[in-house]
Amino acid sequence: MWQRSTTAIRQAPRKRATCWALLRLSRTPASMSAKHSSLIEIETPVLRPGSDGQTLFWMQEHAFCVHLNLRGDSSSSVFSEAVRAVTGTAPPEHPNTCVSSEHCRLAWLGPDEWLLIGVHEDFGPAPLEERLAPLHHALTALSGGQTILRVGGENWRNVLASACPFDLHPRVFGEGACAQTVIAYTNVLLMPVEDPDRGEALDIVVRRSFADHLARWLMDAAAEDGFEFLSPVGSP
Repeated sequence: MWQRSTTAIRQAPRKRATCWALLRLSRTPASMSAKHSSLIEIETPVLRPGSDGQTLFWMQEHAFCVHLNLRGDSSSSVFSEAVRAVTGTAPPEHPNTCVSSEHCRLAWLGPDEWLLIGVHEDFGPAPLEERLAPLHHALTALSGGQTILRVGGENWRNVLASACPFDLHPRVFGEGACAQTVIAYTNVLLMPVEDPDRGEALDIVVRRSFADHLARWLMDAAAEDGFEFLSPVGSP
């Protein structure tokens, strides 16, 4: 009778796979881990007078601000006081309004949701998270995903009105208000502000991935009136 071979088949020893990802990380230049403006592809400053030699529109990125999404019970005085203790102001209760303090701005996004923007780069979420820990809340860091374009000048409302359906007239939309809308097919949050150097202005909160598109669209829309694109504020 035939007998089956019982010879064991030896397997080749497995080689340890080299973790190239770790090697690449260890060799990553320090410059690659540094912060970069979302408008790094646009060389600033840019000054392009209009057809009559004037510049009626200006724009500047406020990069690297702290952006936090805050959610909680606005009807709870304990929650409001906890936020006030850290930020210097309670979250606004009225729709489409924003409040400011020495440390930050809080913009209303919904009945239980706000956007917190730190005035200084060192304003972090840790103190607020610690204060709100016993309460029902959610605090989400958005700093890496958003930036701010500040626009102003004599003709900024007309420039934005060409691609924004929202009524920007000062009688209905002034300082202390905010609005979620679209500009050039881009979702944005608008907040009128007073620029310390240039007076009346508007902050446009936009996702970093859309910032370059929006900035180029604004430059194109303002070309006839003339525009100035200033170097970013907040660069490390």
